[in-house]
Amino acid sequence: MRVSFASATLLAVWTSSILAAPTPQHGHGFISNSTGMTSEVASATSSAPSSHQTGGEEYVVIFNNSSPTPPHVAEVLSRIELTSDHSDVKYTFNNSVFRGFVANMKSHCIDALNNMTDVTHVEKSVSIASFATTRSGSPWGLQRVSSSSTVSGDDRSLDFAYSFNDAKLGQGVDIYVVDTGVRTTHAVFGGRAKQGFSFQIDTSDGDGHGTHVAGTAAGAVFGVASGANIWAVKVLGSDGSGASSDTIAGMNWVVQNHETRKSQPGFVGSIMSMSWGLAGTSSAIDAAIKAALSAGIHVSVAAGNSGKDACSFSPSDNGGGNSDAVSVGSIGISNAVSSFSNTGKCVDIYAPGENILSSWKDSDTTIQCLSGTSMATPHVTGVMAYLMAQDASLAADPAKLKSALLSSALKSIVTGSVNSGDQKFLLNNGVTAGVPSITRRWVNAGGNITEEVVQKEKRGVNLNSLASWISDLVDKKGNTERLKFAVKRGETVLRY
Repeated sequence: MRVSFASATLLAVWTSSILAAPTPQHGHGFISNSTGMTSEVASATSSAPSSHQTGGEEYVVIFNNSSPTPPHVAEVLSRIELTSDHSDVKYTFNNSVFRGFVANMKSHCIDALNNMTDVTHVEKSVSIASFATTRSGSPWGLQRVSSSSTVSGDDRSLDFAYSFNDAKLGQGVDIYVVDTGVRTTHAVFGGRAKQGFSFQIDTSDGDGHGTHVAGTAAGAVFGVASGANIWAVKVLGSDGSGASSDTIAGMNWVVQNHETRKSQPGFVGSIMSMSWGLAGTSSAIDAAIKAALSAGIHVSVAAGNSGKDACSFSPSDNGGGNSDAVSVGSIGISNAVSSFSNTGKCVDIYAPGENILSSWKDSDTTIQCLSGTSMATPHVTGVMAYLMAQDASLAADPAKLKSALLSSALKSIVTGSVNSGDQKFLLNNGVTAGVPSITRRWVNAGGNITEEVVQKEKRGVNLNSLASWISDLVDKKGNTERLKFAVKRGETVLRY
């Protein structure tokens, strides 16, 4: 439905961070190219003729630190006719607990070092890869945001795997779902969802949209950041629409609660997730968003479902270079831009938005399949929370987090026609294909949703009945059972 600019409606179709290291200082435990020699010794050593044979493989050399007088790096290097400024020397280690160096060397140097009693380790440099955890029984959107490989299969099933290298999964981050409310008792939230603001006495989610969004952002099974906290901020009614005045009041409450939460133990940061839009632009909405950003609150917004320029609508007009808010467009499982998605220079990034399974309002075990930029947005919200918990320097810096999000995005994968200035970046959590993994699945243990290590298994969803089961209670191990949900079938109707 179309509404005036003073009303907000849902945008849904029904169906490894690197910290900048301080400048290395001698004796402070950093890896450095400084050996601690005096300039006179360095000069004398550098000017000496050398018969060192350049090249060879890279080796790590560590000295015997238990010796009463461990040798200086410059001394050992001089024995094999090298200096710290030689092109073959990559690093020198000269701290209080170990000394050594890394260099490209051939066999004559290796043999000499192995015969030195004050050298304990001469080891060829080896590749190191992080281990990602892979969670089976996931919707396709979670695999898409955690892999650079093509995703294929039934996009309404749970036949996919979600990979991540930080098990905190957004722990300590507050996600404010500014929407139709949230069914906070739903099984996927495990007690992490709370009622916050409501523009009316009834705090329940009479529409279902907010519960669905919250499940994708931070629910078990369906959520990207399944360790984060959810705050329900109800600004839209059971018909999925509301007034801009109520929406701004909700954002005001978020800022106030954020200020209170900052001093509480375990707090990491805050994100406002807003999967709705206006039929035009609103300077008041845009000003409230920019104020929240200035307070250190991260903001993700839906690009809109009109198939037009995202810059023509609020709040998506805050995307691109207009602010530190992140505006999100939608793709399907084939990586093509969704036909309904707004595009253009105000769209920062694309995320899965077609046939997205998530939690639903009807009961604590009901799920629903929806499409829209509303469904794409919480994928981005979840990755933002994931990155904030992984790297504390991003937690209160919306500009830095947006930059990190765009840096880790996949390029040259999204296809389809877009408006001018659209970079067609694809959301990624920093995990790509080819990483060794540990496979886990969600289980229901004594009423609590937890994870266990398993082999990947396929779990289908039957959408042909209003209340069918994803899986029966099978493979019982003591009190551990597979989680099951009722599935609510919905019709495909555009609601923007």
